[in-house]
Amino acid sequence: MAHQSLYRKYRPQGFDDIVGQSHITRTLRNAVAEDAVAHAYLFTGPRGTGKTTTARILAKALECEKGPTADPDLSCDQCIDIAEGRHPDVHELDAASHTGVENVREEIIGRLQYATTRGRYKVYIIDEVHMLSNSAFNALLKSIEEPPSHTVFILCTTHPNKVPETIHSRCQRFDFHRIGIDDLVERLKVISEKEGISVAEGSLTLVAKHAAGGMRDAISTLEQLSTFTGKQIELADVEGLLGEVDSSLLFELADLIADRDIAGSFRFVAGLAESGIDMGEFVRDLTSHMRDLYVAAAVGDATGIIDSTSEQLSRLTSQSVRFGSERLGRILDLLGELGGQMRWSSDPRLVLEVTLTRMARPQSDLTLEALAERLEVLEAGTPIATTPPVRKPTQTDSEHDSADETSAVKTQNDGAAEEAEPSGKALAGDADVEQPAPASSAPDEPVIIEAPSSAKLDRAAAKRAWPGVLAEIRKIKTSRATFFVNTEVDVDADGHTMVVEFPADARFMMKQAGEPETRKLLNRALGTVLGFPPEVRFQLGRGAVREAEDVDTGASAPVPASSQSAADVEKMLVDELGAQVIAEHAHSDQEEGTES
Repeated sequence: MAHQSLYRKYRPQGFDDIVGQSHITRTLRNAVAEDAVAHAYLFTGPRGTGKTTTARILAKALECEKGPTADPDLSCDQCIDIAEGRHPDVHELDAASHTGVENVREEIIGRLQYATTRGRYKVYIIDEVHMLSNSAFNALLKSIEEPPSHTVFILCTTHPNKVPETIHSRCQRFDFHRIGIDDLVERLKVISEKEGISVAEGSLTLVAKHAAGGMRDAISTLEQLSTFTGKQIELADVEGLLGEVDSSLLFELADLIADRDIAGSFRFVAGLAESGIDMGEFVRDLTSHMRDLYVAAAVGDATGIIDSTSEQLSRLTSQSVRFGSERLGRILDLLGELGGQMRWSSDPRLVLEVTLTRMARPQSDLTLEALAERLEVLEAGTPIATTPPVRKPTQTDSEHDSADETSAVKTQNDGAAEEAEPSGKALAGDADVEQPAPASSAPDEPVIIEAPSSAKLDRAAAKRAWPGVLAEIRKIKTSRATFFVNTEVDVDADGHTMVVEFPADARFMMKQAGEPETRKLLNRALGTVLGFPPEVRFQLGRGAVREAEDVDTGASAPVPASSQSAADVEKMLVDELGAQVIAEHAHSDQEEGTES
């Protein structure tokens, strides 16, 4: 006896056997039970979701010797002949090979007026109906609109947009959905048990994921794997044959990215290279995983949105909390760039490692998105680690520390004080910048830069030194130097206070420059260039300097740090930087026009 494929052997025979299409089977069962079967149906949906199978089951329900019934017995001659494709009153036509109007006239129109041979109905199942020509559709219109009472048309297609609207309006349309991974896995388990196939844990999930919602594809893949492995399917066999990546690897790398663990990420990529996993395929699967995390972070309950098992959905939801939708959006942008780069790169591993570094450390990426992420971290008050973790003290270290008990106690007290104060170093790359003021000062209070009482500032010297101060800030921290773009300096009448004048439309930049960390960085740069740190105040717009008596009033105290939310800070900063970029491009275009 010829071999029969598993997807044909386990084709559903009744409405109860159809998986994942309960909205359709329930409607059809009720229609048969209430004798309200329509004269024409249009079944649409992806391949392998049960369109033609459901059409045959509906034909059984109408032709069964005990029917019409919603539960055909499947054992009578009518049901058996329909299942084997030899019933004289159930006509299956392949529109792909019968596309012309002559075929429609011969196979359908010419036979409609004849009575049934054995059954109650004449059922015409036209598969891939979108392949019919326009003339064939036009010839079919009248027959579908007013067929004889004993005739039922069932049109099946994977491209409903190619079916004319005149046909749509004459049919009841049913949309078949992609079958969920949980339903596919359950069905594959049943088939594996009946066929005596041993399947390793997690293998069926990869098979179902590879099938992309199609039952026929899933069963065919299971049969292929069974033949390849001799009915002993291991996880490595599925990964090698299908190119799918185990979801546990994706979760592991996502955890490393969330922890900003660069060393661990590099070791992970080295393991991928040693195991022979295709880097391009892995990046595509990682992108899909990050997309699922993004959806889970954005909507919370992603049931019905993310195509995964219930167990994986719970794990995705908990892992998405570690990222946040804003950071995941930037990671997806980086992965989109990575996908294009890997097509042309001679070293895909290197490109992947560089991208993982950019994901974990935004300070190494000079883009607006990376700057927005760093601002978000600044608002949250959680620093980005830029150095390896501190080595845990060993027993030898403890013996050396115990030699000076007083020093050890002092160190412990200092550590407790550091834990008690709010973290001011939120942006990466500030390892060499001093820590903020003690916790006793208010978190939003700007740092006041003190100057020696005898130190005097020369106005001309201050203006000449200001470019050097900006260069020093840029050398230490490039991102913070952008806060002082287009600024000028002046000196108050008292000769002690330097005035930093911001453009009139740069209020946000002035507020950002007034943050404690930026003020400390400015203090350090001024000390390096001028030899001493003078007192500094900020001023919006080009205005007159203060007289000596105004200095004591404190009327123009430094601007406090912004108390806006992280989203407002990010939006304002992006708008500010975007305006600067546009202005620079406009200036460049103007210069080019002048030269031409």
